[in-house]
Amino acid sequence: MHPLLEKKHTGTLFPLFSMRHKKDWGIGDTRSMTLWFDAMKAMGLDLLQVLPINEMPPGVSCPYTALSAFALDPIYIAVDELPELKESPALVEDINSRRFQAGLRQLRGSKSVLYNEVRHLKFSTLWKVYTYFHQHHVLKDSALANEFRAFCRANAGWLDDYAVFRRLKDTHSWTSWTHWETPLRERNAEALKEVHTREENQVLFFKYLQWAIHRQWTAARARAAELDIKLLGDLPFMVNQESSDVWARQAEFDINREIGAPPDAFSETGQRWGLPAYNWDVIEANNFDWWRSKVKKAAEFYDLFRIDHMVGFFRTWVIPRDVALKPDFDIKDEAGQRGRGRRFLQAVAGASAMLPVAEDLGLIPPYVGEVLAELGIPGYKVMRWEKAKDGNYTDPATYHPVSLATSSTHDNEPLADWWDTVDGVEKRLFWRLVSGEEGRPPVFSKARKKTLGALLDANSRIVILPIQDIFGSKERVNTPGTLGDHNWTYRFPTAAEDFLKKHSEEAESFSALVREKRK
Repeated sequence: MHPLLEKKHTGTLFPLFSMRHKKDWGIGDTRSMTLWFDAMKAMGLDLLQVLPINEMPPGVSCPYTALSAFALDPIYIAVDELPELKESPALVEDINSRRFQAGLRQLRGSKSVLYNEVRHLKFSTLWKVYTYFHQHHVLKDSALANEFRAFCRANAGWLDDYAVFRRLKDTHSWTSWTHWETPLRERNAEALKEVHTREENQVLFFKYLQWAIHRQWTAARARAAELDIKLLGDLPFMVNQESSDVWARQAEFDINREIGAPPDAFSETGQRWGLPAYNWDVIEANNFDWWRSKVKKAAEFYDLFRIDHMVGFFRTWVIPRDVALKPDFDIKDEAGQRGRGRRFLQAVAGASAMLPVAEDLGLIPPYVGEVLAELGIPGYKVMRWEKAKDGNYTDPATYHPVSLATSSTHDNEPLADWWDTVDGVEKRLFWRLVSGEEGRPPVFSKARKKTLGALLDANSRIVILPIQDIFGSKERVNTPGTLGDHNWTYRFPTAAEDFLKKHSEEAESFSALVREKRK
């Protein structure tokens, strides 16, 4: 059994972009997370789950369509905390100017994340910070510059490709790399060398951004360790076709096919995700090298990692771009599916000391659970979806210990909203489960404590409550199948510094519940 499963852990799902602090720039950042650790500790929580934090393209807010499986999003840099900025009186004066601060207040006061505006302000400021760093450190071979160069050498395996790709995206107006000039599209060595020479300063800028956020995340994680708080990250099943990974490792991906989900009760035609399929034969021939490298990198940021769309590693629903061909699973027989899934899990589980957690929700073949149990990997238990054959809800106290129990995911409505819209019969059954009472269920504000208590009483080693469910709010993170600014923009209304002042009673009440139930 993994060491993290030797005792119970209680945490919250709190996307980084949703966090606030008094000096943020309109989105959560590494400073927000560091401040929230203290609030979490006061609430009796020892685990923070975040959504993917890899860099997204301009105009995109979905964290599952990243530009890189390795590069973190510079939008999460706490710009004010950069030592290079603090060294420059001119930069400090500019940021403290009335005009600049007015813009910050507007972004900070927004109810939701304004990605385009935040990204523009941060990147334009970070370019100025980098310019100062380049002039006063890189060109002078300072100790700080040597640290930066050491980071670049240690991460060259992914950083070089990413930085060049990122610059080429800019110079090609963000057109698809499949439309670039043939030497660049096919990664001709001389062509790439010429880009490095011609665009050296701009390529170095993107490397600097990665160094900056790596430094800050390392410091934040050190603070979490001081408080004995673990971090649970999220590794998406796939990457964007327009990513440095697909461009750099073209043999391992099939851009003539895309992945999705088969037809089910929720979708008569199935789902198309617009993401390229894996060339599994090549990936396995390479001993899952890309995935193992991805997991090793994630281990620098997290203690546990969520494997998104777990069933896809056993069998993937593949949709040919040629409409004359029908979509189907890439492996038809159960033995083949079981075998590939097991080989994948063994490879990634052995790549780091992190605990993998499998997102095994939806229509999952029984053998997936068998393989997870065999390897000691926890799967998910969403309380409102766990039912016995007689239609009654399953008592969380009976869940298998090697599991992660939760009230909601980022893809469905929070408990408070579900409570107000669920069928009356279902609500009575659920109320009977959490309270032991018959009769008409109360409003959610009065049912919340018993609902949370029932989940916290779960036998699962890990219990995760989305931040909205802890406080009974209805704001959701994402509504699958929809597009718009309502997705991936949710912000918790209170700044981390004010949380324990404004919510002291709620925090203490919840902490007492955790102490009582998670013994």
